[in-house]
Amino acid sequence: MLLLHSAFRPYLVAAGCLTCLALGLLTTGCAKPTNPENTTIETEVGRPSWLPTDPPVGFFIPEGLFKKSGAFGAGLSIQGVNSAPIVLTAPLASALGNTAWVSSVHLYASPTTESYLKSGGLDAQNNLRIWETFLKKYRIPYQLVTSVDRLEAASSGVLLLPTSVALSAREKQAIVSFRSKGGSVLASWLAGVRGEKGEWLGFGFMESALDVKVVGDTRPVNEIDIDNFMMPYGDNPITHHLPAGQRVWMEVVKETYPLRLVGRNPAAHIMDWSRTFAPDKTGTVIVFDETAQSTGKLSRSVVLGYPERLWLAADPKSLEAVAHNAITWLLRQPDAYISAWPQSYQSAVIFAIDATDPFAPVDLELASLFKNNGMLATYYTLTEIAKRSATVIKQIQAQGHEFAYMADRYAGFKDQPLSDQIKRLETMRQEMKNSGLEIAADAGFHPPMGSYDKTTEQLISHNGFGHFISSSDITDARLPFVSTPQGVNILSGSTTVVMPFTISDPETTMETGDAEEGLKSFLSELALSQKMGSLSGIRLVQQSFITKEQWEDIFARIKAPNSQIWVAKASQVADWWRERNRVSFRLENDPTTPLISVTVTGSSPLKHAVTLYVNLPESRSVLRLKPQTGSENSVTIVPVDAWRSALVLKDLAPGTYRWNLYFDRP
Repeated sequence: MLLLHSAFRPYLVAAGCLTCLALGLLTTGCAKPTNPENTTIETEVGRPSWLPTDPPVGFFIPEGLFKKSGAFGAGLSIQGVNSAPIVLTAPLASALGNTAWVSSVHLYASPTTESYLKSGGLDAQNNLRIWETFLKKYRIPYQLVTSVDRLEAASSGVLLLPTSVALSAREKQAIVSFRSKGGSVLASWLAGVRGEKGEWLGFGFMESALDVKVVGDTRPVNEIDIDNFMMPYGDNPITHHLPAGQRVWMEVVKETYPLRLVGRNPAAHIMDWSRTFAPDKTGTVIVFDETAQSTGKLSRSVVLGYPERLWLAADPKSLEAVAHNAITWLLRQPDAYISAWPQSYQSAVIFAIDATDPFAPVDLELASLFKNNGMLATYYTLTEIAKRSATVIKQIQAQGHEFAYMADRYAGFKDQPLSDQIKRLETMRQEMKNSGLEIAADAGFHPPMGSYDKTTEQLISHNGFGHFISSSDITDARLPFVSTPQGVNILSGSTTVVMPFTISDPETTMETGDAEEGLKSFLSELALSQKMGSLSGIRLVQQSFITKEQWEDIFARIKAPNSQIWVAKASQVADWWRERNRVSFRLENDPTTPLISVTVTGSSPLKHAVTLYVNLPESRSVLRLKPQTGSENSVTIVPVDAWRSALVLKDLAPGTYRWNLYFDRP
């Protein structure tokens, strides 16, 4: 059995709810979207005046380096590396008995890097101060290592390499040796790409010692094509305090562009604000891994593909959250977070069909194609045509598909007076009632052409619509959220769930150029959205030109083994998020072992099982719970991967439940 080392206790609470409070990021569990424009970091260091606006050209990476082999590294890969999560084999797991608890961080101030930065008029101490401020804020034990002698003497813990652009051969060997002893490493941006005399050596050291390949950077191609928003993967061991696909702004500073990386486990992607997908771009900007060393010890690594310069200048609060998650994972600290999706699912897909024309028998064919492939869609229909199409609509409903509102007529709501919008929504509901069709009392709403404004949003939230299909600019995340308008009781169950659609629809993608290439691009974008843990809202028109064969390709991708995609009707997703919104938790210290407390609000037991992920301190360790008095309710523990287990909370009545966490070595 693993017990919590006493050195962890000062910052264990920060791994749970206090992190949320300190960063101001989250309120229910760990997945509420935030507004990055209004965030600031608590730091003793102000905006850096030490770095010139334009660092010397080629000072970090030689000018034109990536242009020689392709700016985005298309087609490059590391042998044995793919985008699937690592699965540790039994022989590796057997070595875990030698893995020691981690008690501190070694913050390395490389003399070689300090000398090289000084030659360009830069001060390496500023990078170190940023990390020292961070470590002190969360009371994480650390020691500043200022010489290679002391680096060689370090035998365990986490080695932090802040933009260690230049390293001597001896320093590199010490880092490799540190990992061979079971130590873990966090490196930011460039590490060891230049030698003792500042000569360019390339990215070989990062690949061999840090398990990452650098294939490009994000320098703008032109004034329009600028990738300066990092999108973290949701429900991830090292980025879980930010919701899936959260836009994290990264300032564009000449010569300090974030890197494009290839690694076994991606944790964040970099794109433009609109999330324009480009299949020829390698977009990974954070990677992590755990590998067996020649000694048999397991060593973890995290590479942040951006420099400390951006931590202060861009979206500091979000970057601080990422740093905290990464350090906690490397320190082998237990951590917890509520899953965005039901247990066993990584992401969700909604097929939203806009019905703007009278229904005909051909519509039954598309509905049957979806049904026969296990896909149920949500139709958003104009009510002016509902009565004329009632017979066909009832046949589609009989297959299991659901119907929701689009509007009374095909005209947008944006900029219409309040009185007009109220009248239209009333007319829409009355026309649906007059059609004789059965539709849920809290059926959702998707405005025609996505045309709406703040007035529309308020009316939808206040008038009992179960969900609202929105554009991607309503939130910075790629997840639904519960809208709670003023005066509405969040426990009443009548709240609206807002669902942003953030990927391209297949028809638009296929209309641009070659249809087959367009389909491949759409499937690649869908795969990225799935890896991020996002909601993928696939918008379709009623009379689709997509062929049956092309639909089969789309369905095959969604149903692929290990895809972990939940295909659901919009009302199912809304119901799930309302239930999820009832659950909150705290992970805190106890005299002997971590304690997790879960609170369920409302007036009835949970209708849907909510999942709480727990990061394991050692790979393949086994999580065990000991309920405290009054918390004997059964909770299912399900292994997720090498690093996590899931607590599946099912049928819990309102109240607070507490369990002590124990971790048994495999």
